[in-house]
Amino acid sequence: MQFQRLDIIGNGFDRHHDIPSDYKDFAQYLKNTDRQIFALVEEYFPVDENFWWEFETRLADFDADTVLDHAEQFLLPYGAEDWSDSGHHDYEYEIDQVVIALSEKMRHHFADWVRALPMPNPATVAKPLQVDPSAVFLNFNYTPTLQRLYGVPRANILHIHGCASDPEAKLILGHGWQRTPKEHFSRNVDEDTDTRVAGGYEIIDSYFERTFKPTAKVIRDNQTFFMGLKGVQEVRVMGHSLASVDEPYFREIMKSLDLTETHWRISYRDDPNAAREKFERFGIATNLVTYAPLATF
Repeated sequence: MQFQRLDIIGNGFDRHHDIPSDYKDFAQYLKNTDRQIFALVEEYFPVDENFWWEFETRLADFDADTVLDHAEQFLLPYGAEDWSDSGHHDYEYEIDQVVIALSEKMRHHFADWVRALPMPNPATVAKPLQVDPSAVFLNFNYTPTLQRLYGVPRANILHIHGCASDPEAKLILGHGWQRTPKEHFSRNVDEDTDTRVAGGYEIIDSYFERTFKPTAKVIRDNQTFFMGLKGVQEVRVMGHSLASVDEPYFREIMKSLDLTETHWRISYRDDPNAAREKFERFGIATNLVTYAPLATF
């Protein structure tokens, strides 16, 4: 089946429908649900006014050096008077507890939060958008908003990072920092390194692996979808921030389009110039691109 229009859906789409789906909303949920993990976020990340708006990207800013410093109190010399064999793994254990909390446990809380987000009644939507159920959709949201509010067939939607309405789906969340070998902590290990310290470095490295968004693999796994976009003549980007972490998906879409003919309509929240600056990096001719508030879509 060939589609003529592709709609790319981002979080602004859900926010337009008054779904409390911002990462700031997740921050409040996490604070209410697990204050210990929320405190670890504030301790081991540089949390500023933009942190929760840029949550996925900022997962790469994990302050591993501070984690290692705090764990040093459990790194007793083997000859210490109060040394016991039972404490051999204390250093690695303390690091591991932080890493597990800020990767697996926080992702679990995130999935619980997403799956509990309230869906509005279609009859109460104040400003419905012009959504064509016969189009094809690349949905960066986890929510079933398109299906519930606009009757879009599930077969027309690729939930690129997982769908909350599927209890078996793994929801993909993470940063896009592809580290080089020189950026791994384990690069510092040599024959003189304490085995406990070496183990701590490996655990820290595992944090970045566990929180990395495997974009290249996701694209490979969904090649059928991307290859099926060859007939698309119009692309609407609805409520997507055009963040750099998702840039590879846009690049992959463009491989299947006629970039000399396909028209793009990009939504913006407050500032059209900010949206224009982000989208211009893709090199699409300006006469093929328009910018408009999402409410006008």
